[in-house]
Amino acid sequence: MLYILNSIFLISGRHGAFTGVPPTVMAGFALVAISLITLGIFLSQKRKVWLQHSQLTQGEIVEVSKRYDRSDRRGQHPIFFPVVSFIVNERQFKIEADKGMSIVSKIGQKIQVRYNPSNPYESALGESNVPGLKPSLFFALGAGLMVASILLML
Repeated sequence: MLYILNSIFLISGRHGAFTGVPPTVMAGFALVAISLITLGIFLSQKRKVWLQHSQLTQGEIVEVSKRYDRSDRRGQHPIFFPVVSFIVNERQFKIEADKGMSIVSKIGQKIQVRYNPSNPYESALGESNVPGLKPSLFFALGAGLMVASILLML
């Protein structure tokens, strides 16, 4: 490993043995890692509160939008996104699925919708889904950066 780093520094114009990563870089990695993990905790708590205050209702698939992946140049593998209509306080709302499916959903099929009673536009398909960012992404990135900063300290 030391030989590889010395070779890289030799090519980049630096001369001499590798002396390690500066402490400011390690501290920066650790600070970003802690920030990402903290953001993940905040989003996780926000999701729990949203689940506690949201309500479930029955929705119905009213249409299915079809899209194609950019890599599917011939258009042979469409991705289907169901559009679900649901009613809250005698008003109709629509929501499109965040994730596409490779099979077509049937129009008229019933599906659970979780929504915020004070703002039904804030809704998600399914019993346990929550709109917004997933905290697991921030936990994973924060943990990866934390491991990297610890390895740089060695």
